[in-house]
Amino acid sequence: MSCVLDTDVVIAAINRRDAHHRAAGELIRELRGILLLSLVNYAEVLVQPAQEEGTLEDALAVMDGLELELVAPTAAIATDAVRMRAFGVSLADGFAMATARARNATLATFDRRVRRALDAAGLQLAPMIAV
Repeated sequence: MSCVLDTDVVIAAINRRDAHHRAAGELIRELRGILLLSLVNYAEVLVQPAQEEGTLEDALAVMDGLELELVAPTAAIATDAVRMRAFGVSLADGFAMATARARNATLATFDRRVRRALDAAGLQLAPMIAV
């Protein structure tokens, strides 16, 4: 089964100072080849690094090395993402959740609000993520 990464997991993977850096790295190594990332979440990951051109280029290089399959949002995914907002998550998190549903995939996230919303949304947390 494929696994969709939420923004926080990718940020943790590329930022050595993030509290979840090690866990994110282990998850990505374990699931290499079946990882998906919505293009919306891809863009969100790059917001902070885009503050400086050198940092942005470094982040892009790291992300290229993660071997993620980028998923373009469709109208159906966008509509589902908007519906996910009813569960108290951000629009970007809604795109991660909607992408997971569209691809019949699990979702990897460290975000507590997203985790609480998974059952109501009919989604499963990636099994390698500690609860």
